Amino acid sequence: MLNRVIKSSARSSSMQLTECLNSLMAIELMHPSLELYLISPWISNMPLIKSQFGQFRAIMGELGKSELRLADVMTILAERGTKVCIMCRPDQSSTDDFLRRLPSNLANIEVRQTGTLHEKGLISQYFYLRGSMNFTYSGISFNDESIELTTEPELVGNALIEARLRWENLAL
Repeated sequence: MLNRVIKSSARSSSMQLTECLNSLMAIELMHPSLELYLISPWISNMPLIKSQFGQFRAIMGELGKSELRLADVMTILAERGTKVCIMCRPDQSSTDDFLRRLPSNLANIEVRQTGTLHEKGLISQYFYLRGSMNFTYSGISFNDESIELTTEPELVGNALIEARLRWENLAL
C-alpha cells in the first residue's frame, strides 16, 4: 500500500483511523525511525495502541501494559534512539498536560511551539500521515476527519525535508 485515504465522522465508526494509528505506531516501536515529527496545534495524551485481545503482545509484553498512550509511545521511541520532534501551539491546556507527561531528562524529545500552527501530520522515515485530524481524543474518536497516509518513498522523503526545514525555522 503506497497511499490510503481514511475518512471518519461522528456518525460512523472511526475504527479505520484508530487501527491505522495502532499499526503505524506498532511499526515504529518494532523498527524505530531515526526521527519522527508530530505536528498538531492541539495534542492530548490519547490512547494510541490498545492490545485488549493481545494483538500487540510482541511489542507491548515487555512493557507490561495493554494500552499505550501518546506520551508513552513518544517516550519509548526516544528511549530507543528516535529523535522525537513535536510542533504544537503554545498555551493549550490539553497540549500542556500532554507535554508534562513527557520525561524532561530525555534529550531525544524536543518541542517547538508557534501560535500560527494549523498543519497536522505525523512523519517518520516509513510514512507520512496528514490531514484534518488533531492528535487528540476527539480528533481520532469523534470529529469528522479526512487523513491521507502515504508510504511512497519520494513523498515521505519530501515530507521529512519540509518538516526539518520548518523545525529549524521555528528555532530562530
